[in-house]
Amino acid sequence: MWKWKVLALLGVAFGVAGIGWGYAQEKTAVGFYELRIYTAQPGKRDALAARFASRTAAIYKRHGITNVGYWIPKQSDPELGISAENTFIYIRGYPSKEERDKRLNAAHDDPEFAEVVTKQESNPATKLIVKAHNIDMVPNGTYSAITITK
Repeated sequence: MWKWKVLALLGVAFGVAGIGWGYAQEKTAVGFYELRIYTAQPGKRDALAARFASRTAAIYKRHGITNVGYWIPKQSDPELGISAENTFIYIRGYPSKEERDKRLNAAHDDPEFAEVVTKQESNPATKLIVKAHNIDMVPNGTYSAITITK
C-alpha cells in the first residue's frame, strides 16, 4: 500500500512538472510595432506613398527597421479621421521599444533621410504631410506572422 501511494505521488509530481515544462516551451511572439497614419496634403497622398516606396523604406531597412507594410484606404471613415483621398497608413516593426528608439534616431540622423524627408517637409512648397498619428503596439499572445529584423 505504501509503495502504491509513493508511485501515485511521483506520477502526479511528474505530470505537474511536465505541464510546467510545456508552458515554459510556449513561445511568446516578440516585437514592438508602430501603426503610422498620415494625412497628406490634398492631392499629395500618392506622392507620399511613392516617397516611401522609392526612398524612405530603404533608409529604414538600412537601419534595421522592419517595413511591415503600406496601405491606401479604399474608403473614408470620418470618425477615425481616415480620408480615402489623403490618408497613407503603414506599420513598421522592431525587436523592442528600446531598439525602436535607437534605430529611429539612427535613421533620422542619416544624411539621406535629411535630404529626402526633412528638407522636403520643412519647405511649405514641397511639404507632403499635414499630420501623423502613431500608435505603439505589441503582439497579443503567441502568434505573429511577421518576422522582425534582429
